[in-house]
Amino acid sequence: MSSRNNQKFPKIVIKFIFLALASIICYGGHLDGDYVFDDTVAIVKNADVTGRSSLTEVFQHDFWGFNITDSSSHKSYRPLTILTFRLEHSLYGLDAFRMKSVNLGLHILVSCLIVPFWGCIFSSKEDDLVGFGAALMFAIHPVHTEAVSGVVGRAELLVASLFLTSLIIYTSQIVRKPLGIGSVGSFLVFFTLAILAVFFKENGITISLMAIALEVILNTNLIQKMLNRKFSLKFPKEVAFRIIALMIFCGILVILRLWIMDFQSPTFKVMDNPVAASESLIIKCLSQLYLYALNYWIMLCPDWLSFDWALGSIRLVESLDDIRCLPIVIFLVFLGGLLWTSVKSQEQLVALSLIVIPFLPASGIIKLGFVIAERILYISSIGHCFLISLSVQKLYRIFPKFRKLFFVVLILCGFIFVARTRMRAHEWTSEDLLFTSALRVCPNNAKVHYNIARLATDVGDRGKAFKFYHQAIDLFPEYESAIMNLGNLYREIGEFQTAEKLLLRSVELLEEFPAAWMNLGIVQAALKKYDKSLESYEKALKYRKNYPTCLYNMGNLFIEMKKTSMAHQFWSEAISLNPRHAKAWANLLALLDNEGKIDEVVRMSALALHHIPNDPAIFFTRANAFGKMGDFAESERLFLKAIELKPNYAMYYANLGVLYHRWQKPSKATEFYQKALKLDPNLRSVRENLSKLNKL
Repeated sequence: MSSRNNQKFPKIVIKFIFLALASIICYGGHLDGDYVFDDTVAIVKNADVTGRSSLTEVFQHDFWGFNITDSSSHKSYRPLTILTFRLEHSLYGLDAFRMKSVNLGLHILVSCLIVPFWGCIFSSKEDDLVGFGAALMFAIHPVHTEAVSGVVGRAELLVASLFLTSLIIYTSQIVRKPLGIGSVGSFLVFFTLAILAVFFKENGITISLMAIALEVILNTNLIQKMLNRKFSLKFPKEVAFRIIALMIFCGILVILRLWIMDFQSPTFKVMDNPVAASESLIIKCLSQLYLYALNYWIMLCPDWLSFDWALGSIRLVESLDDIRCLPIVIFLVFLGGLLWTSVKSQEQLVALSLIVIPFLPASGIIKLGFVIAERILYISSIGHCFLISLSVQKLYRIFPKFRKLFFVVLILCGFIFVARTRMRAHEWTSEDLLFTSALRVCPNNAKVHYNIARLATDVGDRGKAFKFYHQAIDLFPEYESAIMNLGNLYREIGEFQTAEKLLLRSVELLEEFPAAWMNLGIVQAALKKYDKSLESYEKALKYRKNYPTCLYNMGNLFIEMKKTSMAHQFWSEAISLNPRHAKAWANLLALLDNEGKIDEVVRMSALALHHIPNDPAIFFTRANAFGKMGDFAESERLFLKAIELKPNYAMYYANLGVLYHRWQKPSKATEFYQKALKLDPNLRSVRENLSKLNKL
């Protein structure tokens, strides 16, 4: 037995090396990208990842950092995945390259686990080839790019690794062995891994369902009875016991998961998943069948790939004369044929179960906030890869004369998959590439146009932003987020009347929209409608109680209303909620400075630097305070630090020039006045000061 294992060991190591190389060829050249799409919210801006929240809060929040019991939460609960991001952040900071590299390593692990998973169930030499063929196809499949190249896709990778590991333990140590003391330990390991999987991502619940499927396929007379068209099944006692135990365990996991989310259902907008929101049973059934067909087509021919499939990407199938009923019929015929042939083959039944069971959470049984998500197909595609590998094996048997042709076709398909995966991985390196690539696949998706506009706004391309926001609204006139952002663009160019109309429309469409209420308050303040502005801010705080940015803007409003004590109060509240709110600190320190409270400026600026250690504006304000106190040396040090952090800001040089002027260092004062004028020739006060120096 040991000698046989020693003979097999080098072969399996070579297979693993080959799978690793294939994965690295696909993804290794595109690890230097940025955080894109959901990565920004789930990682970059998530206090659970960056360490601004406690470890206990991680287990109280959803994947996006919001309280899991809040009505606005999407109820996605993946604390262990978040902890992996938090650990990396504590070690290396926000390093997208490292996080993407970890994802690639996990993908390699999953690809390698496919080989022993199949080998634990089917152990012939031909089955070894089937397992390796499926693993190789899985490693290079383009549909996995979102899970591997998008950092948040790690949840899929971690669940998949535990999915396969737990089932390897189940099939090797439990399924084919009688109940005994040894199997109790294996059961405990299996249950532990299944529980951990649920805390990596919700679809870990399907592990126990897959174990039940393996028990039925491998240890009952299901196949024989189906062939004989009889429905009575014989379950050995130990098999029946294990199935009951698995069902109870699965039920406990479901109850636990519901308890965590306080037995509340997530709330999604109609535009996120119009199929789930449809009230017509016929429309819902036809549309859902079309989604099944489209999901499988994406696995079969992964050319249509998009980061998002919502908002007009896939119209509802509303009648039987819709042309899209044709692919539904083709899919149902294909599925029927697959089921018919599978009853004669345990291998096909296992492969089919691997497609269906992991997909159940996304099958429409429960309401979800998306129509199609490629990352959801990550585990299901394992079953698809097995089906393809089994089909190739059958073709080799049936048509031995065409084996060379089959081999050439397989090699060609492999090269096509690798090329497509590399191209797709490159698109996931930046939001610009990712969003633009979606236009080819989903030109009617309003969210695609919205994200292109949002990105254009971030880089200062207002013309492009206006164009794509208008296109997004044309495609979906009730797109409240796009309407709000378009209103903000009009506010930035000073067209406050237009901005107000758009923002009013946005809150009309969605009253519980705190960001829109806050932005409406900003516009109304600019229009001197102070009472209405205050009402809008209060509405924003009603729908989001802890909203530091809104509190900051309320402070600005009270400054305009000449109520400095109220401004001080709201800026202080904003800072207490978010100690890293740089603008609130800057305004509060400026207010204290204007009031002549120099000692308070020194004290508060020290506290601000504790939270924001590299903010040049705080160093600048602190430097001015020390200058007014006559501590010129400390003031100089602080001005130079501000300049180091922001070397292209003229006012820092100008104020340091003033300091040297007062310090009676005319040569230094002249030097920094000239540097300030070089950066901004329109600084009149600097020219006047420089003129006074020259007259001395």
